[in-house]
Amino acid sequence: MIGASGFAAGSAPQIGRPAPDFTATDSKGNSLSLSQFRGKTVVLEWTNADCPFTRKHYTSGNMQSVQALAQENGVVWLSVISSAPGKQAM
Repeated sequence: MIGASGFAAGSAPQIGRPAPDFTATDSKGNSLSLSQFRGKTVVLEWTNADCPFTRKHYTSGNMQSVQALAQENGVVWLSVISSAPGKQAM
């Protein structure tokens, strides 16, 4: 899982173009950049572990099934924790 950071000015996403690069820190403290995965399909999943909808799809195994299928097809799946510490489900 990675924490999100903002895009640089002038690098807004454009349809039909590669996504703007960004760098974030993963749950182990490592720095990851989107450019590391150039040429691959990347899914950015914004997630909040205490959100009732997220919890439903993870406890049922739905998300893990989708992630496994994506991985089997060479997709990189990055889960972005979208809430500040202590602010989950808000």
